[in-house]
Amino acid sequence: MVVSFPDLASFGLSRTRGFLSDDTPLASFRDGYYARWDDLAARLPALIASRKLGREVRELPVLSTGKLTTEPDLRRAYVVLAFLVHGYVWAGGDKEEEEERPMDTVPPQLSEPFLRVCERLGMEPVLSYAGLCLWNWAAAEGAEGLTSGGVDGDDASAGFYDLEQLTSLGSFTGTRGEDAFYLVPVLIEAEGGPLLALLLDALAAALNNDSSSPTSSTRLAAALDRSAGAFVRMAQHLPKMYPLLDAHAFYHELRPFFSGGKGMEDKGLPRGVVFRRVDGSERAAKCVGGSAGQSCLFQALDCVLGVRHEGPGAGRESVFEEMRPYMPGKHREFLEQLSSLPSIRDYVEDHQSDEALVRAYDGCIKELRSWRGRHIAIVSKYIVQPARLAAAATAATDTAQENGASTNGTTGRNGAGPNTGDEDGLEAAAAAAKGGDELQGTGGSALVPFLRQSRDETKALHLFHFVSLAGGIRHGREAEWSDIARPDWWRHARVSWAWEGSMSAVAALGPADKDGRIILMSGNRGASAAVRLAAAHRVSVAYLCFMVFANTIRVPAVDLINVLMALNDNAAALTA
Repeated sequence: MVVSFPDLASFGLSRTRGFLSDDTPLASFRDGYYARWDDLAARLPALIASRKLGREVRELPVLSTGKLTTEPDLRRAYVVLAFLVHGYVWAGGDKEEEEERPMDTVPPQLSEPFLRVCERLGMEPVLSYAGLCLWNWAAAEGAEGLTSGGVDGDDASAGFYDLEQLTSLGSFTGTRGEDAFYLVPVLIEAEGGPLLALLLDALAAALNNDSSSPTSSTRLAAALDRSAGAFVRMAQHLPKMYPLLDAHAFYHELRPFFSGGKGMEDKGLPRGVVFRRVDGSERAAKCVGGSAGQSCLFQALDCVLGVRHEGPGAGRESVFEEMRPYMPGKHREFLEQLSSLPSIRDYVEDHQSDEALVRAYDGCIKELRSWRGRHIAIVSKYIVQPARLAAAATAATDTAQENGASTNGTTGRNGAGPNTGDEDGLEAAAAAAKGGDELQGTGGSALVPFLRQSRDETKALHLFHFVSLAGGIRHGREAEWSDIARPDWWRHARVSWAWEGSMSAVAALGPADKDGRIILMSGNRGASAAVRLAAAHRVSVAYLCFMVFANTIRVPAVDLINVLMALNDNAAALTA
């Protein structure tokens, strides 16, 4: 049976830029009827700073959306109106006493057209990732697309821009740092956009051609190798944000504008954001704010590669699924169709004897996981660490007030903070900031657990088939926790006693070290030590082998196999 894959163009997607349009987003409306919207959006940072936005909004006429006849027109309207709505909610108060609380009701001048535009685009009424990034960029005056880009240098994204050649169309602060926050993701989208067509074409060829043909698997392996290189380049864009965007300024001055109405009861929005229409009716919306979790690109790549994200409990949606209503309708339909099709993982698992293909898949997943680790570092710098410093400053102020002393109001702007580039630093910062798991992203999720889970679920898909006690060693790699914990690995290794007797205990253990490698003693010494320790602790050796031995070393697969073979030869002595 021939498997039919979606046509990208039918969902408004580009073969060269993915979810970015081939055409630059409109910087202004083509119909002068909407000039008032353009003018207000251009002056938004100044109006926010002067606290004049509310008055200007209330003086607007209620404009019809009937003249928005094309997709680019609708996208322009969404960006302009969403920025104006969020600016009004969080900085629309005219009086000094209103400055510290949000405006809970949006007037018809913004509500009526915004709700109609969102309905036509199939989106929730909130400023989402599409409005912040996908449709919020333009080439700076005189800029030419000169970057080589592309998937290892082919023409896929050649001609896109460097960061300094781009500017954002909507802004709350008018700063270059805010620009960078929106535009670095645009660079990442442009770098990763070509991967959709590349991987889907290769997978379609592999599935629909003779599976025994080496050409099909070779093409797919090549596409995976090229995708791995693209993930590396995507990660290299992230640090471009550091010199432009101050973490303190982002957390305290910019990030609040992204909040939707969900979970904002303590901020003065008990009903969420209320949109008042021309006829006097109201719609209360409790939406999550804009979030990178709303990026269609990474959800699509997860679908194609076979990376599966689970919800926090049985039958519950994953955070990624919860983000889909905040995507453009056509993009959401594309993801839904993609998720029903076979994945590259499915194909690779059916062709595990093809070592080049397995190696290419492993390498691609490794780089995707690495990308997610880099993203954790970004979140740590701009959210977790500032939250920790803010919490510490608040605690210090409270203590000083209780003691009748003064405080200098330390903000932590220049504080080095913990080393949050690794797991331990991230967890420590989050715990100090707000009870660890309670720290929320603008997307409404428990931030640190969500990021770690999405990264770890990516890691868990490494295929690992070097072990066969009958067939010998296939690969000499280091064993990874995610592979050892998979039931099919044990079955492939034919160590049934370990699976049947101790797998539940093994699965309950965490990674042996920060890199996720299993730590074991090597060779016969390791086997004899394992048997001795197992007897002393009255546990099975299979359980003991996956405990962290404090004074041992990481060992390659060959030594792990030696241990397993020695244990298998003495299976009768392995249970406590």
